[in-house]
Amino acid sequence: MNDSPVRHSSDAAISPELLRQLAYNEKMAELGKISAGVVHELNTPLSVIVSAAQLIMREDGVPENVLEMISRISSEALRLSQMTKGLLHFSSHDETISEVDINLTINFILDFLNFEAARRSITVLTQLDSSLPFLRLDANALKQILLNIIMNALQAMELGGGKLLIETAHEDSDSVCVTITDNGPGIADESIERIFDRYYTTKKDGEGTGLGLFVTKNLLENMGGKIRVSSRAGGGTTFTLVLPI
Repeated sequence: MNDSPVRHSSDAAISPELLRQLAYNEKMAELGKISAGVVHELNTPLSVIVSAAQLIMREDGVPENVLEMISRISSEALRLSQMTKGLLHFSSHDETISEVDINLTINFILDFLNFEAARRSITVLTQLDSSLPFLRLDANALKQILLNIIMNALQAMELGGGKLLIETAHEDSDSVCVTITDNGPGIADESIERIFDRYYTTKKDGEGTGLGLFVTKNLLENMGGKIRVSSRAGGGTTFTLVLPI
């Protein structure tokens, strides 16, 4: 009788690539937890700045140029406060089914990625249809979807000086669509059929886990939506997100 211990499948050797991906995912998860705490701490001083600025602006005899400076301080602090509150909701694991304005959600993500676009010298343009109805879906999942696709587009234009166009429109009577178009290098024919596969990535080592588009596709399908992609090498890429009304 063989008394050697049974080797379970969970004990099998993990490939170096899978181990790197798991370690990276764990690091990002921990960073997210830390960031949520930092964002929460930022809200208090930002609220104090906004309140103090508003009190100063109510005072009599304050010079016009000082009022203008205080007003700018107040508006910028308020903008950061609103962003940090949005990030706290975004970092939550809870499902947040609600009435969502797709255009406002896009603008939130673009505010969040403004630094990434600026440091790459990428021009971001929007053509948002103001007549679109509210969508009832998971707001955090939608933010994750948009973040993944837009960040991918920014990273694709690594040489800088690119352009990114985001448009919203009616797809049909039952759905709306978001198109995200970049003028980056495009996706090779042999890769475009695999870009939604788990762990498949065209990025350099250490720059991607191969999970972003896989997660994006599954999140969209879970909310009754779908995703399309069109691209050609050297000709840019367009992702189209279709969301149910």
